[in-house]
Amino acid sequence: MIKKININNLGLYQNFQWDVTVRDKGNNPAYFKKENIIYGRNYSGKTTLSRIIRALETKEISPKYINPEFQIVLDNNTIDQNNFRTNKLNVRCFNEDFIKENLRFIIDPDSEIKPFAILGENAEIEAQIEAIKGELGEKKEDLKTLKYKDLDDLITLVITKENEYSDLKRNLESQLTTKATGGTNSIKQQHAKFGDISYNITKLNRDIGIVLKGSFVPIDSSKEALNLQQIKEVQKTNVTKEIKFINVYTQVLAKITDLLNQSLLDGNKIAELLANSSLNEWVKKGYELHTENRNCDCKFCGNPIKTSRWEQLDDHFDDETKKLGDSLLSYKRQLETEIANVESYRLPSSDFFYISFHEELAACSLNFNVHITNYKTDLEFLVSKINERLSAIHTPVTVEDSISFSEESLTDVITSYNELRDKNNAYSNELIDKIKEAKEELRLLEVKRFVDTIQYSALQTNITAKESDYNTKKQERDDLVVFIKQKEKEIEDLSRQLNNEEEGARRVNEYLRNYFGHQNLELQAIEEEIDSYKKIRFNIVRNRNLAYHLSEGECSIISFCYFMAKLDDIHTAGQKPIIFIDDPISSLDSNHIFYIYSLINSELFIKERFQQIFLSTHNLDFLKYLKRLKFSKNQYEYFIINRYSDYSELALMPNYLKNYVTEFNFLFEQIYKCAKAEIINDDNHSLFYNFGNNARKFLEALLFYKYPSKIDNQTQNANSKRLLKYFGNDQQAATLTDRVNNELSHLEEIFDRGMSPIDIPELKRVAQFILDKIKDKDEEQYNALLQSIGKEEPVIQNSVVSSLN
Repeated sequence: MIKKININNLGLYQNFQWDVTVRDKGNNPAYFKKENIIYGRNYSGKTTLSRIIRALETKEISPKYINPEFQIVLDNNTIDQNNFRTNKLNVRCFNEDFIKENLRFIIDPDSEIKPFAILGENAEIEAQIEAIKGELGEKKEDLKTLKYKDLDDLITLVITKENEYSDLKRNLESQLTTKATGGTNSIKQQHAKFGDISYNITKLNRDIGIVLKGSFVPIDSSKEALNLQQIKEVQKTNVTKEIKFINVYTQVLAKITDLLNQSLLDGNKIAELLANSSLNEWVKKGYELHTENRNCDCKFCGNPIKTSRWEQLDDHFDDETKKLGDSLLSYKRQLETEIANVESYRLPSSDFFYISFHEELAACSLNFNVHITNYKTDLEFLVSKINERLSAIHTPVTVEDSISFSEESLTDVITSYNELRDKNNAYSNELIDKIKEAKEELRLLEVKRFVDTIQYSALQTNITAKESDYNTKKQERDDLVVFIKQKEKEIEDLSRQLNNEEEGARRVNEYLRNYFGHQNLELQAIEEEIDSYKKIRFNIVRNRNLAYHLSEGECSIISFCYFMAKLDDIHTAGQKPIIFIDDPISSLDSNHIFYIYSLINSELFIKERFQQIFLSTHNLDFLKYLKRLKFSKNQYEYFIINRYSDYSELALMPNYLKNYVTEFNFLFEQIYKCAKAEIINDDNHSLFYNFGNNARKFLEALLFYKYPSKIDNQTQNANSKRLLKYFGNDQQAATLTDRVNNELSHLEEIFDRGMSPIDIPELKRVAQFILDKIKDKDEEQYNALLQSIGKEEPVIQNSVVSSLN
């Protein structure tokens, strides 16, 4: 049901502030109930309110409302300007828009009245409908059976399957999101290591697809360690060092071998020296020291050196021997120089090379050093052979070929180094791509470890199974929905064959005759065939002739009868809609107003044909009748719409309007309150100031209906004469009452009375006197008046007459 309505803006002057202004006496929010009576003067906003409700029925709202804003609060949800077209409420609204849409003939005689059909009778078709209904089962909530029950069960099962599938998928997606972008351990946050600062779950799914391929082989731990170093590399300068090897050993070997093998003539040689190489070397040095000054004495022994000795020594150390020794010394120095140079033969440090080439460089350096060491060994061996010949210059020395050094192998090593150097230098240009490749390998390794840890493949298999199960049940549900809709369409098509527009017209005419006594004015269903299609239209006829120039009252009656009959059409029959009836008594006299009330009471309230109802009116007579409706206990409420300068507001109806059928009852209550007031204060002081007017008007009404005959006006006015007649022998009380009525309800010619305060005790006595006199004259009427103002306490029995004496 509708609890409350907020209308914030319609692009017009009206602004309904329902939730702000509608409060009960305890200042608590007041809500719509099952049965709601709304009173408001013309132009206060009743029809505007009805248009908002009717928008729920038609799914359209007046285009005259600019950017409308409203909320309709229900028991469990809210409808507003954004979603009102999708509401499922069953609403039927009667207002001027309903008349314009359905009964245009009333406004424009050249237009027509929309026909409506009421379910007719056909046993065969009805049997088919019942058979289909038997197949579908019961559709009511909490009572569903057969196909409707199966559908409910499937809907519940689909929700369960969807939740199972969604939970698994959501859990996996959460893990994927965390790994991709969430936290310090995510791939995105470790972009320096994994190489993608914009990494996301889409890219993670792509990488998962790569690592799950059978052809994918992750890098091993050593390659991982190498990549971790490699990604930290910065660009290096090119390595320029070249290894240019000249094989001195090969160049001098033949010549040295010849010198070592050369024989010297030993006929004039000193045999002793030839036999002792050390001695020969010692003598040679002495010979070289003294040869420049042969006339000197021996610097060792001090004896003169004989000429013959000089000749022996010259023969022993002849030019050939000297030449051989010089040649051997020359080669020795060359070899020693080369041996010294070999110490500097080293490949560059790994610091000059990228990590990717360190392993290859280390192997190359090892081979190079082995060959250089062998080369040095061979050189040293050759030097040893020269030393051996020099120590025994006259003794030839044999030289064997070196077996440790291979120039060809060394050349291969140098070639490998040069190639490695060139690759290292070229690597600088490829460094960015290489680091990117290393990071990608590290990232794919990380992804592989991740999918293995969470058992990704097993999760996906489970999710796929759950999804398949969900889709299967969803398809079963959808198929059953289609089946049910097809069957319901069959019922609708068959029901349409039972539709009887003539019955709709007959129902309108029945209301016209039974409630309004219109025998000549009626609705007539006319069947036409247009383009081979059957079409039904309604006409309003009077004495079987098309009725023109309908009076406003006739238009109101026909419109409302049409609305009431339409509640039995094929779209509404058997249902309990929310009904809004807006001021249905326009231009009707009192009799017809009563008939409208009777129709509403008997057809809607007594038969309980609505879920909730709203009745609005500007007419006090109609409001008086509405108070007689057969309301549900504690399920009804009265409201009033008050219009102010630029807005309207909805409020609870005040008691004076809600509780009193006529002003006569209200005036009686004011007199009663004056008589029974025990404490006089600011809250009730106005009762006594208004007492004169209230008492005068009440007594005028009471006495006129008591004595409706003509009263002689020659000596006294008619009201005073009726008052004296009503009070009988108590002339003093009647005179005092008459004086209070006249003096307190007028200031003309007694202006000084307005300068004095009111004598409240006197007014209380007069009020009590009036009550006692009414009871004395007609106790039944007095009790009825008490009941009309909700009072049942016994009246004070003491006579007021004595108090006035």
